[in-house]
Amino acid sequence: MSTMELRGVEKAKIECAEKLFNNVSTSHVRYHQVQNYQNLLDIMQNLE
Repeated sequence: MSTMELRGVEKAKIECAEKLFNNVSTSHVRYHQVQNYQNLLDIMQNLE
């Protein structure tokens, strides 16, 4: 499972992307981080 662990550079890229997406979020477009497909479905259902 060690190949599944993120390296420092990858973690930094993810953190930068999160900041960018949070900055461009609006009332019509929102950034959500999901852990799995079911989590995505739950968030989408709450938006309706």
